[in-house]
Amino acid sequence: MHSALIHQNAPDWFTRALAQPGQSHFTEVLGCRIHYAQWGDPKRPGLLFVPASGGHTHWFDHVAPLFADQFNVVAIDLSGCGDSDRRPEYAQDFITAEIMGVLAASGMLDADVPATLVGHSAGAQFALRAAIPNDEALLGVISVDGLRYARLEKDHAIRILTEGRPPARPPRVYADYEDAVARFRLAPAPLVPIDAPHIIEHIARHSFQPVEGGWTSKFDTAQGMTIDLAFELLGALKDYRCHTAAIVAEHSHLADETASDIIGAASQGKTTVFVMPGTTHYPPIDSPLAFVAAIKGIVLSWIAARSR
Repeated sequence: MHSALIHQNAPDWFTRALAQPGQSHFTEVLGCRIHYAQWGDPKRPGLLFVPASGGHTHWFDHVAPLFADQFNVVAIDLSGCGDSDRRPEYAQDFITAEIMGVLAASGMLDADVPATLVGHSAGAQFALRAAIPNDEALLGVISVDGLRYARLEKDHAIRILTEGRPPARPPRVYADYEDAVARFRLAPAPLVPIDAPHIIEHIARHSFQPVEGGWTSKFDTAQGMTIDLAFELLGALKDYRCHTAAIVAEHSHLADETASDIIGAASQGKTTVFVMPGTTHYPPIDSPLAFVAAIKGIVLSWIAARSR
């Protein structure tokens, strides 16, 4: 479908959200320039969004403005992703430092109310791990379909991460930008179809960069080597000194009908857990307004509890 037609058919709320672009900033963390986008008043409670593996700030362009009336909203490009620099090597310690560095640079560590980390997919793994040594500086951390709790047959990553990853392939170079955008796909593929061409195309148009011979992905696949099964995070939930929550997608490769009971029991009831009906592994894309309502409801309830 032609891009003009996609945007012509986009809902009004989406068009209005994109008309409020975030302010682009860079901060240096351990010798690497880290890019982030920011919406809203820096004095308000902070929300820092950590994208999925290979994701970038523009994955949140359509939802971040919907939080800006009540929050200082930031989306981060981790090193090797989006418009941040690449590193010679990647590690979780670097990711934690990048998250904390952006919290500081964006004013979130100076606000009256501590910030909340919201991580999607592998971004949830990164956020939960970053919160462990920094939980006293945070209001909470929210996993959005990213907390692995069982070895499910439908979880494609179990075999890959257990048996060994395939060797990294050279990034594909597309001769034409429009061809690169047209070939963009969500990975892993959603278990049920997503009808949001306007959102997916917007993400795709910010996912490629010019190189000799054409266009290639901004994502450094070596950064993906920081991802593992992360089962230990389930057991860590009971020990966080900040709030925790886990949103589970109904149609997810990471979860089944046991998710709420297992995660709730592992956290000893400390973690807010619920299934978002009708969603795939990509709630910000297939259910963006429900995603906004869910995150706002969780964080505002934590803020209210803190003020009592």
